[in-house]
Amino acid sequence: MSIISSWPQQKAKILARLQRAYRYSELRKLLLWLKGKTLHWAVYLTGASLIAGGILGLHTLITSYYYVVRLDGREVGLVRETDEVNQFMEELMEQCSALYGMEVFPQQEITLTRELRWGEEADSQETCEGLRQQIRLFTEAAMVVVDGNPVVPVSSEEEIDSIINFLALAYVEQDENVKLLEVKLEEDIYCQSCTVDPEDVYTAEAVADLLLKRDLPEEQLYASRALYPARSGRDEIWPAEQPLQKEAPEIPEVHVTTVEETIVEEAIPFPTTYVDNSSMFIGESREIKPGVNGVKECTYRITRVNGKVTDKELISDRVIVEPVARVVERGTARRFVWPVASGGRITQYYKGSAHRGIDIAAPSGTAILAADSGVVVISAYGWPMGNYIVIRHSGYWTVYLHNSRNIVSAGQQVSRGQTIAYVGSTGYSTGPHLHFEIRRSNGSSAWGSWTSHPPINPLQFF
Repeated sequence: MSIISSWPQQKAKILARLQRAYRYSELRKLLLWLKGKTLHWAVYLTGASLIAGGILGLHTLITSYYYVVRLDGREVGLVRETDEVNQFMEELMEQCSALYGMEVFPQQEITLTRELRWGEEADSQETCEGLRQQIRLFTEAAMVVVDGNPVVPVSSEEEIDSIINFLALAYVEQDENVKLLEVKLEEDIYCQSCTVDPEDVYTAEAVADLLLKRDLPEEQLYASRALYPARSGRDEIWPAEQPLQKEAPEIPEVHVTTVEETIVEEAIPFPTTYVDNSSMFIGESREIKPGVNGVKECTYRITRVNGKVTDKELISDRVIVEPVARVVERGTARRFVWPVASGGRITQYYKGSAHRGIDIAAPSGTAILAADSGVVVISAYGWPMGNYIVIRHSGYWTVYLHNSRNIVSAGQQVSRGQTIAYVGSTGYSTGPHLHFEIRRSNGSSAWGSWTSHPPINPLQFF
């Protein structure tokens, strides 16, 4: 027999039991006693008052029970229904997750306990605002570790590939003539799971900038709003608050080694070819054909560490344009005569700035000859030169030092081979000799200072 077809019989049995219970109950006895009796109106009034008071007291008791909302054991407020808090937290977590781009959770434990609170009122709006003010969030993230040193967190372990890519490309030259052969990070970079404040999460690019020691805004260096620097919607979720004091992360040094092959064009210096001209004096020259640099294509393998070249190897080169030689005509005619009449003996040669002329030893009193025709500009005594003479020629100066006696005067015109003084050892000298110099003229007719005229090796003129 089905449940539906047996219901009338069951119903009849239930009613019979209720009738038997009522027949022998105290309520039936009371009603039989009151039957036919007339009660005073005050009794009715008192009964009604008791019933109304009981109902009111019961209502007050029932409505004085609230749900106490606590955050890590600290009371936040009272609400009438748990759904008010649950719905608020669901919406808040949804907003925060959308804001940060990652799933977030409250760090504190939220509890709702039903308690009797006489004389207090529930305020769901104030309670939810208290939760908004006091709630702290966390998210599952990945801590970037460099050679065992934790740096900063990123959103997930997948970010490590992007970090390495940013680091690798930081020192790669973007040039069509550069071919990247190898990029290697000397340090070991990996991630470890962690739980952090979503405000402390970095982007892969920001982590790369930190490791590369690039200048970053202060809020990024202190892990503040590093993930999304421009979150305009944040203040709509949280009101203005005192910023947290956070320590700057310790940033280890990383080394990015790149090996690249680059092709560059380089100049090939042109050579100089000399053509002798007997109609020009020794020391005179002129360019009759300018030189032109050539061009060659060179392939180098370059190794850099953090952008600095540590090794450069020439792999191959190819001449594109041959250089054109410069042709210079130079004189071979001897312009000057030997300045010591008896020939003498060279005791010290030209050494540039160490010794700007040649020393010709000869007996004291030997005639000193003008090497070429010119005008005497100085005939005097000075230290350490002793008695000395300076003669101006066309394009040159000749200098004669340590003379025992000068026999020409300043302003006097002299001829090539003319006696102008005698060998001596005046001034700073170790014995009878002539210190002879040839200096190139700077275009001025005045001697000026010794440093105004660069010395030339005299032996190329004899």
